[in-house]
Amino acid sequence: MTYSQMWNNAENEAEILYLEQQIVAIKKEIMRAKTAEQQEILDQAHRKLAELEAKLDELEE
Repeated sequence: MTYSQMWNNAENEAEILYLEQQIVAIKKEIMRAKTAEQQEILDQAHRKLAELEAKLDELEE
């Protein structure tokens, strides 16, 4: 494996970790919005979650 390949792998791993952390945070926000019955925030959080999961899927391929 070349240095460039190792660098790209490390970069992807860091981005994957970041996205996973963001997904956990958004899921917590969804739970709070459900509890508070805040539909607008809930809708926004679901859209953001879908975006993050799509990016994560793209990186993991």
